[in-house]
Amino acid sequence: MIPTSTLKLRQDVTLIRLAVEHAPKMSVWMEDPAVSQNIGLRSKPSLEKTIQWINNALKSQDIYPYAILLKGQYVGNVIIDRIDRYLDMGRLSVYIGEPNARGSRVGLTGIYLALKECFSSLSLNKVWVTVHVRNIASILTFNRLGFSVEGLLRDEFILDGKRLSVLYMGLLRDEFPLFKNNQEENQGKSF
Repeated sequence: MIPTSTLKLRQDVTLIRLAVEHAPKMSVWMEDPAVSQNIGLRSKPSLEKTIQWINNALKSQDIYPYAILLKGQYVGNVIIDRIDRYLDMGRLSVYIGEPNARGSRVGLTGIYLALKECFSSLSLNKVWVTVHVRNIASILTFNRLGFSVEGLLRDEFILDGKRLSVLYMGLLRDEFPLFKNNQEENQGKSF
């Protein structure tokens, strides 16, 4: 169970299905070390690779890519993938590409909206994430949303040439109802 805290969601953040039209901005973000290093990108990004990834994701039955919009402007992505239909679980990953949208609850709200999708439309029982131990902002965000640390994966990430451990965190559907009310009802309430 998570500690009592205030969860304030933004009213101006929405999710839409990621599309090829998002590729130019996404490709630029992949070149930003603040994004590429923290997501563990292993190859040099390009517009062509980005378009190919989006097209492949949109054709897949196991990948659900979403664009995060702030006031209607594309600012980041949240991806649900590695879906296991036998266990009804999947991985969530997120990044805010626009630097001026970071640290202002845009990611928190985008993840919340994606979790609603995971537990309702996709009928998942569990959502899991991995996050390297130096990414404190992400760890705190996932914790605020109810994720629990389920394990430590030692030396599973390389950042700035150094090996780091990764936290494996999970959230079960039964743990999410704390936040099931819609965004308007949640604005400013304590949980």
